[in-house]
Amino acid sequence: MYKVVEGVLLAMGFEVLDCGIVATPTVQYIVLHEKAAGGVIVTSSHNPIDWNGLKFVSSDGLFLLPSLWPGAPIARSLSDSYVRLGLTCRLIEIQALAANPSQVHWPSYDKIGKLVAYPNANQVHIDAILALPEVKVDVVRARKFKVVLDTVNGAGGPIMTTLLERLGCEVVGLNTDTSGIFAHEPEPVPQNLHQLGHAVKEHKAHLGIATDPDVDRCVLIDNEGHQIGEEYTLALAAQFWLGTCGKRGTVVKNLSTSRVIEDIASDHDCPVIDTPIGEIHVAAKMVEVKAVFGGEGNGGVMLPDVHIGRDAPVAATLVLMLLATWEGTMRELRKALPSYHIVKLKANVANITTDLDVYFAQVAHKWRHRGATVQTIDGVHISTPRWWVHLRKSNTEPIVRVIAEAEKGEDAEHVAHQFLEAIESNGLFSPRV
Repeated sequence: MYKVVEGVLLAMGFEVLDCGIVATPTVQYIVLHEKAAGGVIVTSSHNPIDWNGLKFVSSDGLFLLPSLWPGAPIARSLSDSYVRLGLTCRLIEIQALAANPSQVHWPSYDKIGKLVAYPNANQVHIDAILALPEVKVDVVRARKFKVVLDTVNGAGGPIMTTLLERLGCEVVGLNTDTSGIFAHEPEPVPQNLHQLGHAVKEHKAHLGIATDPDVDRCVLIDNEGHQIGEEYTLALAAQFWLGTCGKRGTVVKNLSTSRVIEDIASDHDCPVIDTPIGEIHVAAKMVEVKAVFGGEGNGGVMLPDVHIGRDAPVAATLVLMLLATWEGTMRELRKALPSYHIVKLKANVANITTDLDVYFAQVAHKWRHRGATVQTIDGVHISTPRWWVHLRKSNTEPIVRVIAEAEKGEDAEHVAHQFLEAIESNGLFSPRV
């Protein structure tokens, strides 16, 4: 697929910068750095090995907008603000051209483009991160951290290893070659990170770092081999940026991100804005409100001072800076933050006859009447002082995602299961929470 994309771009007359195997956020940054017309990334993202696809980057370093297909009320309702921001809906144009290839204008043979090798993309990206005034390389180097790194045979091995070594870390690599043959399921979620946890304990490391194959998500393991949880990568990065560095301004996150971000932002007098799920929604809102920090609770840190996109190298750098200025261990640092538990379930709706949009509207009305804070920009999100729950339809499967959070794990489990059962029963009873 890589050569096909390259060949088509050359045939269209473009100068193509070939970055080789690099991280998704690296391409986003290089587009900005080189003032390119855009970027194309061939990636499986965090999907299993038999999946692959294309990510399209606009000249502003952001992903192209989702298509505004019929029946997509979220995208349709947001389209006006995107247009106001100058973010055109070019995925629609791409799909239109794919459906009508005769409309594509091909240059003549003498107007073919040029292929330019761009082997230093990782270096340019790393230099931009370490050039941040808030990143004190000598402070991190003085701590001589030992880090176990698992990049699951994706694009992250070279850039993450080099970054960590430049920060003075001793790196123990797991699955850091770029073969694309994943040593385990690639999504950096708890069930896939047991090898990393064991390795941290075996090597007496200060922490473990895992990325997904395209290196936009970063997940941490503490010094005792315990999983910190993907939500806490964003929390630790926010604590450094807002707390240690004293940054002030708006923070943007998606609806399913942990409440710990709201706690940290509140401690530093920073407002928080929620968006629908999806990096492009967070990014567009960050541009609109000139946010100082943002991201998603899946380990995706977005720092405008580098570029507005989820970036695992940025996340790792901010966390290491925070740890370097902390007198204790990674486990103690995690315990110093507010503690919440998230439960993520899937309600099977293949045989449900209830109109889910109508059901969501009824649920929203009922919980507003009960005094809860309700948002309906992406499914329905219900927030009470003790817990929150987010219900949203999948775009690809006959399921409703049910995500709940509370301070106690058993409370989060109870809330999530009550709403799941209510959905799977055709909405015949109200959740008992």
